[in-house]
Amino acid sequence: MPLAGLLAGGLALIVTLGPVRPARALDEPGHIADSRATAVSPEPALHPREKTYIKRHWGVEVMYVRQTAAGYMLEFRYKVLDPDKAKPLFERQTKPVLTHAETGAKLTVPVPAKTGALRNSDSPLADHIYWMFFTNPAKLVRPGDHVSIEIGDFRVDGLTVQ
Repeated sequence: MPLAGLLAGGLALIVTLGPVRPARALDEPGHIADSRATAVSPEPALHPREKTYIKRHWGVEVMYVRQTAAGYMLEFRYKVLDPDKAKPLFERQTKPVLTHAETGAKLTVPVPAKTGALRNSDSPLADHIYWMFFTNPAKLVRPGDHVSIEIGDFRVDGLTVQ
C-alpha cells in the first residue's frame, strides 16, 4: 500500500509541474546576462604607444588582469613574443607587485609552502601565454578598477581589471 501511495504522489507531482523545458542558450533572445560582464572593458586601458613599447622593449603582450577565486585573487595574463627580452619577468628573485591605483595598496604573489609562488618562473617560450596570481584580500580590487604591475624593472600602468 505505501508503494501505491508513493507512485500516485509521484504522478501528481509530474502532472503539476508539467513538461520540463531545456534552459535557454546564452545567445537566445530573452536570456538575462550579468550586467557587470558587459560593463567592464575587455581590453587594458593602455595607450597604443605604451602597448608597442612593452612589445618592443620587453617582448610581451599584456592580455588582461581579472578577478578569480571568487574575487580573492587577481590573474595577470601575458603572451611572450620574444623570450630573450621577456627573461627578466621570469626571474625567481624578482617579486612582482600589483598596485591598486585608487588606494595605493600593494598586492603580492602568494607563495604557498607546497606549490611555491603562483607565477611562472621557467624559461619563457615564444607565442606562449603565461600567468601570475596576486592576492586580493577583502576583494579590495574590483572589476573596472585600474592597477599597475611591476616585475623588477618591468612596469605597466593603467590596466583595467575585468
